[in-house]
Amino acid sequence: MNERLSQSKNKRFQQLVNGNLIRLINRTSYVWEKIIMHLRREDGGAIVEFVALAIPLFIPIFLYLNSFSSISANEVIARSMAREVLRVYVISENDGAARNLSSDATNLLARQWNLSPSEIATLRTHLDCSHFPCLSANGRIKLTISFIDDQTQREVSASAQEHLSPWL
Repeated sequence: MNERLSQSKNKRFQQLVNGNLIRLINRTSYVWEKIIMHLRREDGGAIVEFVALAIPLFIPIFLYLNSFSSISANEVIARSMAREVLRVYVISENDGAARNLSSDATNLLARQWNLSPSEIATLRTHLDCSHFPCLSANGRIKLTISFIDDQTQREVSASAQEHLSPWL
């Protein structure tokens, strides 16, 4: 009887182990199926594709805009300098004083508007007058300022023009 009881306990134990093992296997396969289905879903796929494709395209655009902004800022500076320096030239008493004052004004404005030392070194002015001396009645004076932009190594140039009164 002991033996029979022992066999029935062993049988029952084996049935429990086998049943639990089968349930464990079923649960494990269920969990793996869920994981695989989760990985196969395409939620967020568009975001990943956008990031993978768009970011490399945006980098050159940002580089171009940075270069463009540097050139644009320096062109505004050149235009303003040309206008202001020409105004200094026109209100001077004579051509000699006008050349000295406009040269001083060019250097002062270049430092004031934060041009770099190398941009100041490449700063050139060209004066074009319709009459000689330049400060003559009914004359036209055109001043062109140019310098090399540090960041892009492009020449930035701007001109300003003044007409003198016939009653000078």
